Amino acid sequence: MKSKNENRKTDFLSSSSFLLPPFYFLLFFFIWGCSIPEAPLESARFDLQISIRDSSEFTLLENGSSLVNGATVYLSGQQFQLTLQKSTNENGTVEFNELLPDIYTITAQKRIPADIAEAITGAPVERVLSGQFEPLQLTCNEQVPELWLSLVSLSDLLISEIYYSGAAPNPPYYFHDQFLEIYNNSADTIYLDSLIVADVDFGYAADSVIHAIHAYMIPGNGSDVPLPPGECLIIAQDAIDHSAINPNSINLTGADFEYYVSTSGDVNNPNVPDMIQLQHKYGVDFLYSVMNDALCILKVKDPYNLGYDNHNCLLLPKSAILDAVEYRENLNDTNKRLDNTLDAGKTGGIPMYKGKSVSRKIERIENGQIILMDNNNSSIDFEILEKPTPKVPGPGESKE
Repeated sequence: MKSKNENRKTDFLSSSSFLLPPFYFLLFFFIWGCSIPEAPLESARFDLQISIRDSSEFTLLENGSSLVNGATVYLSGQQFQLTLQKSTNENGTVEFNELLPDIYTITAQKRIPADIAEAITGAPVERVLSGQFEPLQLTCNEQVPELWLSLVSLSDLLISEIYYSGAAPNPPYYFHDQFLEIYNNSADTIYLDSLIVADVDFGYAADSVIHAIHAYMIPGNGSDVPLPPGECLIIAQDAIDHSAINPNSINLTGADFEYYVSTSGDVNNPNVPDMIQLQHKYGVDFLYSVMNDALCILKVKDPYNLGYDNHNCLLLPKSAILDAVEYRENLNDTNKRLDNTLDAGKTGGIPMYKGKSVSRKIERIENGQIILMDNNNSSIDFEILEKPTPKVPGPGESKE
């Protein structure tokens, strides 16, 4: 597990002089007119006001009202690619002006420093209020309901990159090079012994438990797998040099752990430790969906304490989850596997087998250490990388 802060490179038709017969002119006009999308009339523009509220009692106890002032609101349009960002005023409202009719995603968040949180809750732990509207068709006649935010604690241990989409051909449909990257966002060493990685089944977002299709655990006795501050750990589907099989893929021989299913003919690198299999419902390996999935990391004393559901999924408590990320190929799909307390948004938007990954953004550099963005909302926290970067936190260059 090599530190990446030391090696990371800094990023941050003209008119004609002859006449055409009328028929040709009309034909040209018809083709030209059909090839360019028609822009909306200026008269279609409208203003939008949104009120932001806190669904917990935190803001009410702090300010005497549930309306959230100083929240950052993000507005993103689908068709015209409009992206805006504003903060709510003292009354917890924000106004966006001269918008065009479109399908919009509206996201909001507010960071609460540890000292302010301590005055309200008694615990000096940084919190975040976060929430999101699923894509809404907005016109001048639409009324937007109030957006309610959820209060969540932030984790020192984060999922920093997920490469799930699979490599571009050839060969086709190559997904064995998937990996998960976990990053220590704190100033202290964290021991990853017994950390569980699980994927979450669809249809149970409102439950107090997750329904895990697969669940694998990092081996260790409590102090065997230290992760120093600012460093990350890679869990590979198969810890081999995939570029030897597919030149568009990556080399994962430097992974820290790999999934291994001994009964399926799975590839195994004897030089890389295997994750401990707790739950494996199906598949020749722990395959992340190349289209949509939700991954989480958690720790529990007894992973089998809650048993199984009727579909042979392992039940694990939501309260034990340290971080969770949901991704979808179609970001306009309103279905969610995770509720807002785990991930208020979703990342992705990557077509299958394009060799791209999703990576957590860098928020700041603090005492030489990269601090990754964590708003408990993947719509805000993550971005797409054209090429996966194992062992590089945030957007950066791979050190393969």
